[in-house]
Amino acid sequence: MTVRRAIVYSMLATAVCQPAGCASKPGANPTGPAKVRPAAVAGTFYPADPTQLRSMIDQLLSRAQPPKIEGELIGLISPHAGYVYSGGVAAHGYALLRGIKYERVVVISPSHIDFFNFSAVYDGDAYETPLGQIPVDKEFAQQLAAADRSIRLSDRGHRVAAGQAEHALEVQLPFLQVTLGQFRLVPIVMGDQRYELCRALGVALAKTIGNSKTLIVASSDLSHYHPYAQATSLDQKTLRAIQEWDYLSLSRNFEAQVWEACGGGPIIAAMIAAERLGAKQAILAKYANSGDVTGDKSRVVGYGSVALVKPARRAQAVEPAFELSEDEQKTLLEIARKSVETAVKEHRLYECPA
Repeated sequence: MTVRRAIVYSMLATAVCQPAGCASKPGANPTGPAKVRPAAVAGTFYPADPTQLRSMIDQLLSRAQPPKIEGELIGLISPHAGYVYSGGVAAHGYALLRGIKYERVVVISPSHIDFFNFSAVYDGDAYETPLGQIPVDKEFAQQLAAADRSIRLSDRGHRVAAGQAEHALEVQLPFLQVTLGQFRLVPIVMGDQRYELCRALGVALAKTIGNSKTLIVASSDLSHYHPYAQATSLDQKTLRAIQEWDYLSLSRNFEAQVWEACGGGPIIAAMIAAERLGAKQAILAKYANSGDVTGDKSRVVGYGSVALVKPARRAQAVEPAFELSEDEQKTLLEIARKSVETAVKEHRLYECPA
């Protein structure tokens, strides 16, 4: 799947400033300074002030009306534009997390500004947002990277350099911090979204997650820069395939550039992993596009929030035990005895008394 290089900062055409401080190089001495990925798009995609950021997310969550989920939430598909554009849609999915505890969260992002032929699991110690640092689950990351050669510990796609930084993973994090509080992070950027790499990542994730309490988040917007009606029609086809759990159709149509999702690879990888973890339902939490926010419907970007759910086990109805009283047992035995005698001696069926 070709990464759409034109989609760098979705609807926000703003300059991104690299925060002060520099991260250590890959393979740095583990006893040296911590390697932290800074909050690169704070102040552009979302507020840089922590109080304003938390307040904005709280307001978005309070307005959200998420669907009722019966079962275990294994994953989310969530948009990654600026919060003023897609934050309302994202909130419908993240509102489902309230009251749930996860050991870790795996966030899978496309790469908008760099191409490389593997899935890069961040090799550092933490990701930072204005709300604080989120520790990377390094043990999980190492196990995941060892599961397939197309998955590597690397800062490709994660690094901040020359005024450029991947936004699609970072913008998910403040929502997670507000809704979940404490958790460990497994940040993954897919530098190549071909189906083979999607499948390898999905299978490896499911194997590494096992029975642990882990949430998978696939970061993706939908169609880009079509008129409102065309975009809506196009996005409904993509969302229908997701809801029908048909990731093979998604892959074919993304590869052929018939359907659009800049994070199509993360969506497919998340669905493959979630399926192997027991998820069978993809429930649409919210769909909208930028035209619904700005009123400009000439060229819009589509946003969808989808929950990947493992259905709850339904208790099977237990049939009441069939039991006979002692008197009923004696009566039944007498009927059986008389039936045999009548058949042998009189060559007819015994007629039970009324």
